[in-house]
Amino acid sequence: MLTRTKLLLIGLFFATGVLFTTAEVNANPTGVPVPPAPTSCTTTNWLISAVLGPGGEFPQTEPCVNNVGKTCHLYKYNVASRVGTATPDHIAFAVSADQDLDRAGPSAFVAVPGAGDSTTGFLANAQHEYPVRVNPTPNVPAEISIVGLSSSRISTVLVKKGKTLESCLIAGPGVSGDTFQPVFQEQLAVVAGGKCNAHLIFDSTGNLVSVTTDPPCVSANPDVVIVNGKPLQNNTSPSGITFGDNTTTCYGPPKPRTPACICTAEPCP
Repeated sequence: MLTRTKLLLIGLFFATGVLFTTAEVNANPTGVPVPPAPTSCTTTNWLISAVLGPGGEFPQTEPCVNNVGKTCHLYKYNVASRVGTATPDHIAFAVSADQDLDRAGPSAFVAVPGAGDSTTGFLANAQHEYPVRVNPTPNVPAEISIVGLSSSRISTVLVKKGKTLESCLIAGPGVSGDTFQPVFQEQLAVVAGGKCNAHLIFDSTGNLVSVTTDPPCVSANPDVVIVNGKPLQNNTSPSGITFGDNTTTCYGPPKPRTPACICTAEPCP
């Protein structure tokens, strides 16, 4: 028979345990915060890559299929095996609940927020997102087309082969735009210390996708821009950055994803 002292000690132990389990959490879990949304990611068996448009545009604009007369934004992905030539059974993407789906393919299943995917259980009880499960066709990209303005955000893709489920972080739908907010489609800027014209082209969400110039100035799309011997990692200024005694102006990355530079002469930049 337990004595009164033993009972008190047991009660104290459980009370202390409760205190520990309900204590304030003051540190991020491992891996948080995550980096900005990548356009490709890998699991043990799969490589998932976003299909980029001209100038690194992602998502790409296209006419809507089921919402005739409207503009859609297409998220397209290639899924390749890292260990052979296998094709996954299913690929599931997380889509924000504020994204209006026009179509998904080549064939797909969509669940309402909270329900989760019926095959994989992906996003069960998640009300802020809904799953779009694509049934892959070999050598055919998976596609998700969103009605209206849409920009990518960090998301999750789940790949199923047999009983194996693998996931990774990738750029996906997304962030809705304000349809009443004016968006620049084209803009002329005087750059390179007032020596060159830059013709800026934007997609329908206002992201810069290409930059050209008029002779005698030249334009280029280098893989990386070097400033003072170091690569320019993140240039988000809508005015670009001018350097080299006011002879070169470069835009991006990340918009456009591949840097675009305007120079008064070769080589550029």
